[in-house]
Amino acid sequence: MKLANRIGAAVLATAMVGTLLTGCGGGSASTTASTGDGTAAASSTESSGDGDNTYTMFMRSTYVDWIKELKWYDVAEERTGIHVDYISGPEEFNDVYSEIDQRVISGDLPDAVMTKLAQTNVYGPQGVFADLAPYIEKYAPNLQKYIDDNPDYKALVTDKDGHIYGLCKETPIFADLIGYRVDQFKAAGIDPDSIVTIDDFTKALETLKAYYGKDNPNYYPLTGRDTAIRFASWFGAASNISSTESNGIYINGHYKDGSIDIMNDGAYKMVETMKKWYDEGLIQPEWVAGTFGEADWEAAMLNGNGSVFYDYYNRAEWFMENGGPDNDPNYQMGVLNFIKDDNGNPQKMTVSMKYNDECVTAVNANCSEDKIKTILTFIDYFYTEEGEILANYGVEGESFKTDANGDKEFIVDYQTEEATPAGEKRWSFLSDRFTVCKPVDNEAFFKWNAPLIAEATGRLFTDENLGTSYVLRFTDDQSKEITNLLASVYDAQMSGITQFIDGTRELTPDNWAAFQQEMNDMGLSRIEEIQLAAYQAMYGA
Repeated sequence: MKLANRIGAAVLATAMVGTLLTGCGGGSASTTASTGDGTAAASSTESSGDGDNTYTMFMRSTYVDWIKELKWYDVAEERTGIHVDYISGPEEFNDVYSEIDQRVISGDLPDAVMTKLAQTNVYGPQGVFADLAPYIEKYAPNLQKYIDDNPDYKALVTDKDGHIYGLCKETPIFADLIGYRVDQFKAAGIDPDSIVTIDDFTKALETLKAYYGKDNPNYYPLTGRDTAIRFASWFGAASNISSTESNGIYINGHYKDGSIDIMNDGAYKMVETMKKWYDEGLIQPEWVAGTFGEADWEAAMLNGNGSVFYDYYNRAEWFMENGGPDNDPNYQMGVLNFIKDDNGNPQKMTVSMKYNDECVTAVNANCSEDKIKTILTFIDYFYTEEGEILANYGVEGESFKTDANGDKEFIVDYQTEEATPAGEKRWSFLSDRFTVCKPVDNEAFFKWNAPLIAEATGRLFTDENLGTSYVLRFTDDQSKEITNLLASVYDAQMSGITQFIDGTRELTPDNWAAFQQEMNDMGLSRIEEIQLAAYQAMYGA
């Protein structure tokens, strides 16, 4: 989870005096809405009329463009009779949130906005965003049931006083996958099904290096982008959290990427193994150094200078669609099984969050009750059975069919639909994008992929293979402290691990223990304490 850049309460209080929003959607005044602190927000009357079944929403421009292309979204507006007028914001996320800050100060908020939970936690109690809790109970029974049935979601969006100032987006749950060149494995005589443990994986890298690297000094079988410190889950050493303990840095996305608990014995084994890969030329050294970017990695995989990677779930297909077969007619990507422990038992892979606290819908507190009802009625539709099917499968007979067993199958082609020119209508069910707050059908999401990825995710994304990730919500004081600590500790931790791998620092048990102590002295143990307190406050001790 990325931590918020917050505007101080004193600054906001000063900026908002006399300008606490000029009206819902920029209109003039009529009704009041709860601000969450027992007072009423400034009155507003929409110039377009309160009962006209439309509302305005500010959102990242890329998402607005995608929404305009979705056939199922048009059907949702037809069925509900509600239309959303989107206001395109900046393309970059941070710029979107900065514009929210500016709109708050200037009093120029539309009816609803895409924001992040940290902003709603600050602005909601100040009277900027409406407390949706009483309106959800009154006007959105299906959403209310979802909240009641999902305690993790309820804990995330509800503050200690029971207010709900923003609704988080649900996302598909996925892990990274091990992509590999099927043709290169075959040529080198490697059976991918024989790769079960770390030792098996290392032997496969050695075989590839001997076969393709003997005449090519630029060939490294294992390659990737950005940080190479991403294999901790293979060794049972990923950062983790529960009601009783917090291990490793678990924030700013490091529950998944860059996730490692250096106090776990498996972390030492990971570093020891990666050092072997490095010393034998089995892993791209620039990647270990952190200087191998996305374009470098893509080039290596496309031109034959790399054979294996561990990255985003659909990247194996990306290489097939972006030049692989053009460079080599034999080019074929595949996906390996997850690595198991030395006894052949599955390891829990780090996974994405179920809820995205940076894609949050908040409602202008100056909106009338009728306008809030309109907004929540539209959102509530997606929590009905009909709405959920529409958003995840589309329209029966047009985009999917139901077989004799009651299973839904797409009858439109993923690659054809997703290749539709920008701006044209298409069937698309990429639920990792933000459209509207709604439940996600993970099975449908992964079916809506190219056959290579649909098969791999169906095979690998099982309960025995996947861990659980938790969004943590911090108090202002916790947020400030942990942000300051993280700024130094995470980079120092990654740098220290890299030094052990590349030989800059000798890897011995004593040196590793000294490194662990160094990190704790810098604040790692304090980060873990704050994370644990945040978890217990949200989910219970």
